[in-house]
Amino acid sequence: MSPAVRRSSRHGWTARALIPIGLAASAHMVPSVVSLGQWLPIRVLPGDLCRWRGPSGDGVALTFDDGPDPRTTPHVLDRLDQLSLPATFFCLGQQVALHPELVNEIRRRGHQVETHGFRHAHHFVRTPRWVRADLDSALDVLEQVGISPRWFRPPFGQTTGATMGEARRHGLRLVLWSAWGREWEEPDSISVARRVRAGVGPGGIVLLHDADVQSPPGSSRRATEALGPIAEDLHRQNLTARTLDELVGLSR
Repeated sequence: MSPAVRRSSRHGWTARALIPIGLAASAHMVPSVVSLGQWLPIRVLPGDLCRWRGPSGDGVALTFDDGPDPRTTPHVLDRLDQLSLPATFFCLGQQVALHPELVNEIRRRGHQVETHGFRHAHHFVRTPRWVRADLDSALDVLEQVGISPRWFRPPFGQTTGATMGEARRHGLRLVLWSAWGREWEEPDSISVARRVRAGVGPGGIVLLHDADVQSPPGSSRRATEALGPIAEDLHRQNLTARTLDELVGLSR
């Protein structure tokens, strides 16, 4: 018996008893590989367990995370209106609780509202119970403003076994992205648009942010200013912006 197993045995553990613990940990962490989907040519996992892209066609979904925030989200909405671009907003539950009227404004302007969880926290270091409670809270606050989401994008795109299980329990589809602006690290809007252009294609799902609550100040402004160049790039590629539901062919 190895020293490690002997030490464990003194506390009532055996090598056989450690096997289920290892398997449980793997079941919780292994699905994190879905984060690789943004770099691999994968559209969706079997059973729609997780999606990175819509069908290969002329559509692209512009999506925004971390809002709503009255300091920044209205500017994003105004710019989308000017460019006639529909979008999908993955709202944080804690922001929804603070600004429910802004969630209604997003929807009133013809955009789609989905959930980004309640707190912007790493799922990799949370227990399944925490993941369950967080998603329950996020759905509760959306229900209070009359929204029943279909999609769940976990914070940081971190997808564990608990993330998948809780999404499935609520009938939610997990979605990540195939292109992003990384506004928090790019120096200006042109760099944000260039990064999106490098990753977007038919059926693409683009990740931007409409709030700075989880990013350095000015991040969402760069995303807002990048929308013009992004719209031009889509036009040059004969691609059309759609909501996420429209991209995958779902009707409300």
